[in-house]
This record gives sequence, structure tokens and C-alpha cells, in this order.
Amino acid sequence: MASRLPTPARRLLAKHTPLRSLPSLSQSPLPPATPLIQARLPQPHPTTTTATTTRPLSTTPPRPWLLSALPNLAASANGGPSPPKTLHARRLLPYPAAQIYTLIADIDSYTHFLPHCPHSRVTKWVTTPPPTTPTTDGSNPPQEGAATPPATRHPALADLTVGWGPFTQTYTSRVYCVPGSVVEAVSGSAATSIPAEVLQAVGYPPPSGKGEEGEKMEGIFESLVTRWTVKPVEGQRAGGGEWTEVVLSVTFQFSNPALGFAVGQLADEKADEMVEAFEGRARELYGGR
Repeated sequence: MASRLPTPARRLLAKHTPLRSLPSLSQSPLPPATPLIQARLPQPHPTTTTATTTRPLSTTPPRPWLLSALPNLAASANGGPSPPKTLHARRLLPYPAAQIYTLIADIDSYTHFLPHCPHSRVTKWVTTPPPTTPTTDGSNPPQEGAATPPATRHPALADLTVGWGPFTQTYTSRVYCVPGSVVEAVSGSAATSIPAEVLQAVGYPPPSGKGEEGEKMEGIFESLVTRWTVKPVEGQRAGGGEWTEVVLSVTFQFSNPALGFAVGQLADEKADEMVEAFEGRARELYGGR
């Protein structure tokens, strides 16, 4: 614009208007932003570092739910079977001992009235030889016209299934009966407590203590012994009639300590429940007293 002015005017303008140099941008920094402007400016995102951990694949099979719920006990599950535990129950029942013994020895009927026993079946029997009357010379010749007494058979092996809650066990028991007084079922590594001579007199072979071929005992039990003892009560009692003392003893050992702890808490009341079931069966068959 100044170049278009006449020469005299240019001289006059240069005389009265001093030229000032504009400051360099590098020499005059911008003033700091106000808080409002600062809030609207885009903020830099902080730099984050993500660590990735690679876990090796586990080759251990999943544990049963019970062991997962009991981690402290599961740690000792490989330490061997739990210690044996014994439960006891006793009742006086207003029935003859012979009737109560017959109920207990009838294992095939357990599934019809015994709690937590959905299956029971005798798979082997032994026969008691009929009694004979010795002659004066010690021999036992058959007598003409004499009726031969019927042979009596007793259970020797039985398959049973028991369980409550999430626990179920199917196993084979070696059964030993002393007519009129004792019924004992033995499973797993346990052995009978009845003397061998008593068993042989009934018809049982000598117990080997090693179990029978085909015996099943896999699952929560390492061993199991159920012993029923019946004995007539002497003397008169209220109501008259014959009374019988019934004693139940159940000794069991769990193969796993963790399962033994959990199931053992439920088993304490089962002995009384079993005796009550047989008492109810007696009332059903023989009538209430």
C-alpha cells in the first residue's frame, strides 16, 4: 500500500510511523490455558501394561463334589482308610426270640421294610445236617419208620445295596447264622467273630478270612460288619408274654478319610433307625402288643 503512495507521502509516512518488528513465535510462548479451556482440551491416555499368565493344562481328573467341599480333608485322602467306627443299639421287644431271629435272618425281605436298602438278595445257602440220635455203640443207623427231620438252610452270601443322601454302596456280605441267637454279615477285609467250631456245627465251611470269590466291596467302605444278637428276657414283664433283647452292632471302616468324616456324621443315628424298622416289621407280621 505504501508503495502506491507518491514519493513525498512515502517519506512523510516513514518519518512519523516507526517500523516495529513482530516478535518471533519461538520467543513469545503462548499463555497458559485457562481452567475452562484446559478441561475441554483432549487429555492424553495413560499407558497401561497388561500381563498375561499362561497356566499349564492339568492332568489331574476332577475331584468328587464332596472332596471339593472338604479341601482340608481331601488333602489326606491318600493316607489310607479311616479308623473303624462302631455303632450300637439295644431294644426290648415284646416278641419271642425265635420270631425276632427269623425276621433278621430273612435277608431277602430287607428291601421291603429296611430304610436305605433298595436291594437285598441271598445268593448262596448252607444246610444244617439233620440231628441224629446215637445208638449205644456210638453209631447212627437209620431207624425204620422214623421221619427224617427237615434240613434247615441258612444264608451264606447276600448282595445288598445301601445308601442315603448322595452315597450308595453295593456289596456282597458273607452271612453267618447261629440259629435262634446271632446273625452276622461280614464284608470287605473284616472277619467274623463267631468261633469256627460253632459255624461248622451249623453247616458253614471254616471261614478263611479272605472273603469269597466274586465278593464285591468297591466304594466308600473298606470293611463292614453288622451283628445282630437276640436273647430271651427272663422273668415276667408288664403285659405278659415273651420278651426279647435285641442288640445291634455295626462296625465300619471307610476307604477314604474325607468320605468317612462326612458320612460318619450321618451314620450315628442309623443303628437306632434299623432296630426300629425291625420292630415295625414284627408288629406288621405278628401283631402289636
